[in-house]
Amino acid sequence: MSSAPDGRRGMTSFGPFDIRWSEQGPADGARVVLLHGIYAGAHAYEWRELVPLLADTALVRVPDLLGAGASDRPPLAYTPRILHDEIATIVADAGAAVHVVASSLTGAYALRAAAQGVPMASLTLVTPTGMGSPREAARAARGHRLFDAFRATPLGDAFVHVLTSGPSVTWFQRHRTYRAPDVLTREEVTTTRRAGRLPGAKYLQLAFVFDRLSIDVAPDDVAAVRPTVVWATGQRFVDEAECDRWRDAGATVIELPSGLPQVEEPARLADVVHRQLDR
Repeated sequence: MSSAPDGRRGMTSFGPFDIRWSEQGPADGARVVLLHGIYAGAHAYEWRELVPLLADTALVRVPDLLGAGASDRPPLAYTPRILHDEIATIVADAGAAVHVVASSLTGAYALRAAAQGVPMASLTLVTPTGMGSPREAARAARGHRLFDAFRATPLGDAFVHVLTSGPSVTWFQRHRTYRAPDVLTREEVTTTRRAGRLPGAKYLQLAFVFDRLSIDVAPDDVAAVRPTVVWATGQRFVDEAECDRWRDAGATVIELPSGLPQVEEPARLADVVHRQLDR
């Protein structure tokens, strides 16, 4: 499946696997990497409205994360370490002075990677997770028998089939994600459903649903990296208090009255990113 926005295509090796990406924009432009979130049917399609607004002056690389879209989708039991190392590899492969934009849970991983020394010219996070109630230690202490059962049997296929059904995608996007429900198109529902049901795509989705991937962001890391956080005030499945926690920890927070700014307000999000490129 070719899920990234149209453009030059390539791949980044990650161990024995290939992470595939699309790239648009002038070769001599500032380098930008867009990292999509993790959810049912997630892939690079998330950035479809933002890419052309950045690619007029910047070289924009848009990967599908391992386990999603056009990238390899191996039957892994995904862990925080895999995601952390994957993001570090993607950023390093994009070249020097890379500006990173990351969404939701992936934003928490990008923040941690930057705090641990992965070079980034700037970091912009779109409604990132990780500053709510601590979850990482509790998750690590739990058994994963149910996850293992779903991963290794047809139960997982049936579960993901329900998660990525047209009615399920439609309900979640209209009632939890978008501030303006009419933004949702039939194309998005179809594309999300197809991506979620690709062979091997269930493994990353099940790891997310069974809470194997949540991490806690340390305020000291936020203070060290000082990312720009674009907070969507219209999204209805996040803890609104997290916005203030990011601000209190030292992030520059810009609130937008939308649910998914990269789709609902791409021009305003592009302005935020362009300001990082012009520094």
